[in-house]
Parts: sequence; C-alpha cells; structure tokens
Amino acid sequence: MKSKIVLVGIGGYGGQYVMALTNWKGDRNWEVVGIVDPMAEKAQRRAEALALCDRVYNTLDDFYAERQADLAVIASPIQYHCEQTCAALAHGTNVLCEKPICAVIQQAYEMIEARDKGDGKFVAIGYQWSFSPQMQALKADILAGMYGNPKRLKTIALWPRTDTYYGRNNWAGGLKSAKGDWILDSPVNNATAHYLHNMLYVIGPAVDRSATPVSVQAELYRANPITNYDTAALRVMTDGGAEILFYTTHAVSRLRGPEFVYEFENGTVYYDTRKRRMWSVLKDGAMKEYGNPHQGVECKLGDSIKASLGEGGIVCGPEAAMMHTLCMNGAQESVPSVKEFPWRDVYKMGAPGSQVRVMTGLAEQMEGAYDANLLPGEYQPMAWTQLGQKVSLKDYKSFNG
Repeated sequence: MKSKIVLVGIGGYGGQYVMALTNWKGDRNWEVVGIVDPMAEKAQRRAEALALCDRVYNTLDDFYAERQADLAVIASPIQYHCEQTCAALAHGTNVLCEKPICAVIQQAYEMIEARDKGDGKFVAIGYQWSFSPQMQALKADILAGMYGNPKRLKTIALWPRTDTYYGRNNWAGGLKSAKGDWILDSPVNNATAHYLHNMLYVIGPAVDRSATPVSVQAELYRANPITNYDTAALRVMTDGGAEILFYTTHAVSRLRGPEFVYEFENGTVYYDTRKRRMWSVLKDGAMKEYGNPHQGVECKLGDSIKASLGEGGIVCGPEAAMMHTLCMNGAQESVPSVKEFPWRDVYKMGAPGSQVRVMTGLAEQMEGAYDANLLPGEYQPMAWTQLGQKVSLKDYKSFNG
C-alpha cells in the first residue's frame, strides 16, 4: 500500500520536499499524484517535481475535482496555510503543513476545528527539530524528570540576509498580502521560527504538546525597507514559571547560531551549531550527549507518510505549534510600531545585488543581552532602543493588529 501525496507549493522551501522525494532512500511507500502551484513553471525544482508527477493544478479545488490524496504536503506562503489545510481536511486528506502553522492565532483554532470535524485525519506542522530523534530523546528525559523543572531557556540566532532574500517574493518581510491577509513575515515567524518553537516544545507537558505562554515582552526593529521587522528580542513567561529568551536578527554582518542554553533545576542543556552538538551537564557533573538535531525534511516527511498509512503518530501538530504563533502575535502587540534603526548607523555589506544591511554594533548588543539574560534595551539602553509593553497571553484568542 502506498500513500498518495499531493505537493502544494514546489517553489522556495517546497523544493526541499521535492528533492527529499527525488532522492528517497529505502521503501517508496508513497506516490505523488498531483502538484498544486499556480507558479510551478518558475520553481527552481520544476524538472524534478514533474519527474515525480506531471499533473499540475492551479488550486487544490482543481486537484480534488479530478483526484484524491492521503497526504497533502503544504509548503505555500504563510497566508495560505490555514485555507489550504482546511481545504485538504475537508476532502479527507491528512496534512503536513510547513512551519509556521499560520499567521494569526485565530487561524490555528480554525485549523484545529477543521481537523476535529473530520474522520480522524491529522495535521502535522513541519518544525523539523520536533521530529528529530535527538530532540525527542531530550524531551523524553525532560518528561521523565531527569532535569527537574525548567527555569530559563534562551536561544540566539544571528543570521545575515541579503536584499536578494527580501526580493525573492512579494511577501518577504511583509505584514499583509496585497489582498490584505495577514502574513507577519519576520525572522521570528519564518527563518528562525524553529528555535522559539523548540524552547516551548521541549518543556511541554506531553510528547505532542508545548508549554503554554502567559506573557510576552518584545523589542522589534528593522534595517531593511520592509513593512515588518528583521530584528527581534523576546521575553516569554510560561504557565510553569519558566522564562524564555529569544534573540534573532537578519541585520548583522556575521553568522552566529542557533545556539541555546536550557537551564533546569538539576542540569543545563546546550546546543552549538558550530560543533554540531547538543549535550547536557547535570548538577552532579555527569554529562549526556544527544547528537545533532539539525536535519532536513526527511524525518517529518517520513513520519507523516507513515502516519497517513496508519503507522505511528504525529509529535508536532497544531496544539504544539500554535504556542509559537501565540508568542509571535503577542510580540507584534508588544511593539505595535516597529522601530527603524537610525539610517546613519546602517551600512550595506557585500556585492551590489546581494548586499546585507547591517546595523552598527547590533551583533555585539544582542550577544551581550543574551549573555546577561536581558532584553537589549535593558542590557544597554541606546537612543534607538524601544522596549515593548508586557502583553498578557491568557485567554488570547485573536490577533487583529
């Protein structure tokens, strides 16, 4: 028996799913029965996708008018995640939707409702660290009580991004689409979303749940000519009393991270991407190696294919993934008006056509704040720093901007 797959979006990140299927190792317990992408002819991996299946449709409705599928792999832009997930569920199809789950929290509730109305179909959200054996081993140890209660978890990800990155489509760095739909694209909601989600996920009360955030305070800035932000720092408090700190930016000259330090009562867990290593040190000095959770799409795709055939379950679904969206929406409300860095302090680095806009001294300020467990505006107040208000996330059901 094979799982019938429809690929929804083969450009951008969708190309990684195309290549994972093209280079599949082991039993091919699947077949691609359709491709949904109105701009498929522009996709970098178009030839490989057509080798998997030459049936291309503009919309999911067009696909379902002719065919059915067991699994929809959705890698379309953020603003389509909710609509396409709900459409697939309505046709009895399981879903692997790429992260983030959606743009606004009310859409997450809509997706859960659509799933629960169906006949037992699942929705998986593609945070690949959650599906990795290494992160699952860590979460199992946390749930077993090895580390005690979480105290503070922090992550830093300084990822330079060029103007080519922001010019790759018409929604990069955008608040809304041309039609007025929320996108809220940002490093928090896209490039480095994995690492905020992971802090919530590993301390969640069950394998398929994340910790519940109760408040968020943020700093949001931009150096690029976009409508949202390219730099953020967040402090999130959870219902269990753990503090979560997250530092991310695209407006720096050098790469760092992701790196994290997760502090618990009985030990500390570390990850260093340069060493490709995740390990822990317990209070008694004992160490445990977990390996490198960083990977491609194979685990989440493989797990979703197996689950669509009734083999195994899904460790990261809407309930786990929506807590990231809750924090991200709260951060936008914490800073309703994104602060622009002083133009005199921003310079361009690199060859024309592929330049990074760099905020002078930002990398050092973010790193200092990370080391001090403070938000940047607390660590070193500057004329341009803007500390957002603390936003309660209790009973937070809708983001309206």
